[in-house]
Amino acid sequence: MLKNKMKNIILGVALIATSLLANSSDKDFETKSLIGIEGGYNSIDYVYDGANSPGTTSLGSIGLKIGAETKDIRIFLSTRYLVDTGSDYDYIITYGGEIQYKLNPFKAVNFFIGLNGGVADIQFTPPVGTYRTLTSPYIGGDLGTNFHLGKSVDLEFGVRVMSIQDTNTIDNIEYKFNDIVTGYASVIYKWKMD
Repeated sequence: MLKNKMKNIILGVALIATSLLANSSDKDFETKSLIGIEGGYNSIDYVYDGANSPGTTSLGSIGLKIGAETKDIRIFLSTRYLVDTGSDYDYIITYGGEIQYKLNPFKAVNFFIGLNGGVADIQFTPPVGTYRTLTSPYIGGDLGTNFHLGKSVDLEFGVRVMSIQDTNTIDNIEYKFNDIVTGYASVIYKWKMD
């Protein structure tokens, strides 16, 4: 099931990228390499049978993303570590990628909308019982703004939604993960590829 979901995500991203790049001119393919460092604030929605109600946990995160961009398209491979200062989660690590379409109305700023997908590795301790682990695919969307601080640095502010929709069941007690919603800021370094 995990393999089929990942195949569908990869196929969908490839089809979208192909259609977006089909009408681009050679000048649009002046590419730049990208590397970004990200900090964020996350809200995780879940349902735990033992509590009989939905819950929300808030976590900070730090991430790293590498990629490339043309005039209108950005693609990233990324990983993020969500930090729980409380005791709900031992760790949450995401591995994935994003493809984003850029709108360039101004010289000093642009906007983007995109798709994300990947895998989340989660280890947590519910209120009753021992720790549990879950590895699940996610898919979602991105929306944000880039401020160009110069030719080689962007400051990015964005919102990301990652839909997990997976359940961990032990001893007939279910713990269901729904969505991770993230507000984040990134510093992105860029340089021209040869």
